[in-house]
Amino acid sequence: MTLHPDTPLPDVDDPIAGPFWEFCRKHELRLQRSRSTGRFVFPPRPGYAGDFEWVRMSGRGRVRTFIITRPPFLPAFAQKVPFVIAVIELDEGPRLVGNVLDCPIEEVHVGMPVELCFQDLTERVTLPQWRPAR
Repeated sequence: MTLHPDTPLPDVDDPIAGPFWEFCRKHELRLQRSRSTGRFVFPPRPGYAGDFEWVRMSGRGRVRTFIITRPPFLPAFAQKVPFVIAVIELDEGPRLVGNVLDCPIEEVHVGMPVELCFQDLTERVTLPQWRPAR
């Protein structure tokens, strides 16, 4: 995949979020969960006295809300519009933002069941994305 030179990429070396990106690179979605409260945390945060654990998610969820991006807001995305940016509510409860892929934009709707897929952007950067559930 050839990326536009201005494509924004996450800081995979960030000491707090780095494990999240490393799991994504391995095509695993793991989120932090507080051992004391049982609540999931996203985006990643520093743990307090080892309270957070990384838990593997099912990768299933539903579109909670979405927008269709039509005008290019950054040159890096000019050749990709239109595309869907969605808030996905995972079956486990947490919400993540990503693109809905492999689906005509007209078919995306609130409540639509989706499943996790991964988009490898570089050797070190992999994004969690979504597609219609099979």
